[in-house]
Amino acid sequence: MQVFESLDLAAKFVNPILTIGNYDGLHLGHRRIIERIKVKAHEKQGTSMLMTFHPHPLTILKPDKFIGLITPLQVKRKLIEEAGIDVLFIVPFTDEFHLVSPEDFVSNLLIEKLGIKGLIVGYDFKFGKGGKGNVEYLASKSTEYGFFFEIQAAITLEGEKVGSNRIRKMIQEGDVRKAGVHLGRPYMIEGTVITGDGRGRTIGFPTINLKTDFPLIPKRGVYISETEIDGKKFPAVTNIGYNPTFDGQRQTIETYILDFSQDLYGREITLYFLDRIRDEVKFGSIDDLKDRIWKDVEIARVYFNKSQ
Repeated sequence: MQVFESLDLAAKFVNPILTIGNYDGLHLGHRRIIERIKVKAHEKQGTSMLMTFHPHPLTILKPDKFIGLITPLQVKRKLIEEAGIDVLFIVPFTDEFHLVSPEDFVSNLLIEKLGIKGLIVGYDFKFGKGGKGNVEYLASKSTEYGFFFEIQAAITLEGEKVGSNRIRKMIQEGDVRKAGVHLGRPYMIEGTVITGDGRGRTIGFPTINLKTDFPLIPKRGVYISETEIDGKKFPAVTNIGYNPTFDGQRQTIETYILDFSQDLYGREITLYFLDRIRDEVKFGSIDDLKDRIWKDVEIARVYFNKSQ
């Protein structure tokens, strides 16, 4: 996959078939558009292309309403490459860029610079100054400039539209199972294993502590998870919270990897959140806490045994 972080291009592309959007999460709706892009590019012996923006426009336009990215840029880039796109444009979303008119966006960027032969976007796609460009506008321009244009309708699961905003709220509310269904894969975060307080080891459940800069962390509680280390996944239980039984003062992400004993300090790992077990609770004693952790681990074991 070729990656361009600017639209100051010298390169020319063969029969470009383009999609444009934020593509945060690479959810099922996004993947359907990508598959259509690849099909049309194959039909026209052309180039499949995806244009996205960094930072996410909402961080500038509506920062008070933006929860956080589902997929930080490095993850989104990896997922797009794995999806099979030929060319990725990561366009800097600047004050200057978001003031470009819809007419200039289409004529100067899509037609003159990229020379698109086809465009596929989601049903709610908006662009240009004030978001005045929309799918109706693009449909009219496709006739004027002679490029193929297609609108991808919303995907609905159990009566609910698949969308990045909904998925963000699911994660924030701890419904990682449902988020995973809408994403088409488990929600994940990456980070570095750091030294913790060591309490887990003293009560028989040695945990790893994760430091991460991912902005969207699931709601406090206990989760069935998987820990990926060097490309291999291990079943695990993850607690997100403040360790109220020990009157903790800072939020931690602690993971107990089932039947695992390697030293992981300083290692880069990935956590996948599969399902939620329970809320975080302050227990009356350490023995009560140990009993509950045993139950959590058994719930996880049953989950993984059923998944095999």
